[in-house]
Amino acid sequence: MRRTLRFAVLIGLLTAAGCGRPDAPLTAGGHPVAHWLTELDKPDAKARAKAVKELGRVGPADPAAIPAVAGAVKDRDAGVRKAAVLALLNLGPAAAEALPALEVVSTKDADPAVRAQAAKAVERVRAGRP
Repeated sequence: MRRTLRFAVLIGLLTAAGCGRPDAPLTAGGHPVAHWLTELDKPDAKARAKAVKELGRVGPADPAAIPAVAGAVKDRDAGVRKAAVLALLNLGPAAAEALPALEVVSTKDADPAVRAQAAKAVERVRAGRP
C-alpha cells in the first residue's frame, strides 16, 4: 500500500513538473515551422519545395502554414508551385483560405501540370465548403 502511494505521489510530481513549461514549438520534418517559413525565401527551388511540403504537413495546426503555402503557388519555379498545389490539395477543405489563389493558378499557370493539379485542389477544397 505504501509503495503504491509513493508511486502515485511520484507520478503526480513528475506530471506537475511539466505543467509549468511552455509548449514546445510545432515541428515538421525535424524543424520548427519558423524554419520552414524562412526556407521559402531561399534562392534554391529544392529548399523552397521542401519547405512547402513540410508546411503542408503542418496545415491548420499553425496559423502561418496555409497562407505561406498559398503564397507559394505564385513561386517562379513550377516545381515549387506544383508542390504548393499538391499540399493544398491534400489539406482539402482545411485550405479554404487558399481557394482564391488556387482558382487563379487553375486557369492561368504557365505549366499545364500545375493547372491540372490546381483544378483538382479547387474541387477538393470546395467540396468541404457549405
